Formats: sequence, C-alpha cells, structure tokens
Amino acid sequence: MYINRNKEENRNKNPKHRLIFGFTLAEVLITLAVLGVVAAMTVAVVIPNMKKARLEVQLRSFHSKINQALRASYVRNGYEPELPRSDYSYAQNVEWLETYLIPFMRVDSIEKCKDPSPYRKNAACVRLINGELFEFVVDYNGADMFYFPRGEWADIEKDKHASQKVFALQFAKRVRENDDSEIRSNNFIEPYCYKWNGNIKDLYNNSNYGCKKGKKKFFCAKIIEQNGWQIPLDYPW
Repeated sequence: MYINRNKEENRNKNPKHRLIFGFTLAEVLITLAVLGVVAAMTVAVVIPNMKKARLEVQLRSFHSKINQALRASYVRNGYEPELPRSDYSYAQNVEWLETYLIPFMRVDSIEKCKDPSPYRKNAACVRLINGELFEFVVDYNGADMFYFPRGEWADIEKDKHASQKVFALQFAKRVRENDDSEIRSNNFIEPYCYKWNGNIKDLYNNSNYGCKKGKKKFFCAKIIEQNGWQIPLDYPW
C-alpha cells in the first residue's frame, strides 16, 4: 500500500489537524477542590501540633531557668530561702523575689497582679525580657507561682483555655494543709502538686485542682512534667 508521506507530514504540521491533550474545566475544578480539602486537613493537624511543641519547649525552658536562678541565689546568699507560714504582703512578695530570683533572671518589670482571687490578692507579676510573665505569691501553705507563656495574664480557675495559657508551680509547699512536718520542694520549684495523691488519674480528676474541664486546672503542668515535658494525647487541649 502506497502512503504519501509528504501529505501526511503536511497534515501533522497543520494546526487544524494537530491533536491537543489537556484537562477539562470540570477536571481542574475537581482537582483544586481535592487539594483544598487535603490542605485544610493538613493545616488542622499541623498548627495545633506546632503550638503544642512550642509550649513544651517553653515550659521546660522556664522550669529550668527558674530553678537555675534559685540555685544561683543559694551560692550568693549562702543559704536556702525560707518561707514563714503566713500570708505575705505585696511588699514582702517583691522583697523575696528581689532577693532570690530577680537578680538571676532577665527581668523587664515587676508589678502587682490583677488576680481576683482573695488568696492571691498580694501577688507580684514579673515580666521577663522575652515577653513571658509569671506570678508569685506566698501564703500560709508555701509559695504559688503561675507561668504565662503567652505573656498575658489568664485566670487559671475560670479561663476555658487555661490549660494552654497558664501553668501552676509551687515552692516550699506543704504536702497537706496545716501540716508543718511535711514540706515539699524546699530547695527547688516544681509543677503544682499540692494535695496530689500520687496517682496519674488524680492529676486529671482531683476535685480541687484536676486538669480537666470544670476543674481549677492547677495540675496541668504536673501532667506534662510526668510525661517527660511532652503534652500527652489525652491532655485537655
């Protein structure tokens, strides 16, 4: 069979006869829709994980820095700090901070907190150079501290996102109320565990301080510490 190759080549060179491959508008729209769904699902997972990772680093770093400052004060002052069993005035809280912590930390300012709790009405708030904030107050059971990684004060008892915004710590705290014989962490600052029975479930379900919706959430930092300074999967995020 004879084929006129010149005619065939001329036919292929003619744009009217050239085959064009591509996507229809419907196919493009469907592809974009699928990519949008995948992107949205990815962002929904990645962003919370990034926030959690950052918070883990902040908590671990603050805990380390605050204890390094405390140990440095031992060296300078030659003795461990003591806390009398009474409620401190604001001036006394500031004096303690200026003796044992402030000289060994990069501090921007210190002022009276606006904490509405009657137990913390004399609390001092310390703003660090990096923008972070912590609250300090001494009562008859020891010293309470509250760390605010975002640099904004939040009510640990009422804020619905308190488990992300504020973390309670303690220093020289009694194991039980009005028990002078047992005092925890007399030479270091640790996540709040006052009245904790030692059971991990109690950190969530404790009637007073459990890290759970409807509770005061004082034990949230302790949960993270007990998990190697990583936020566990069942953490109330």
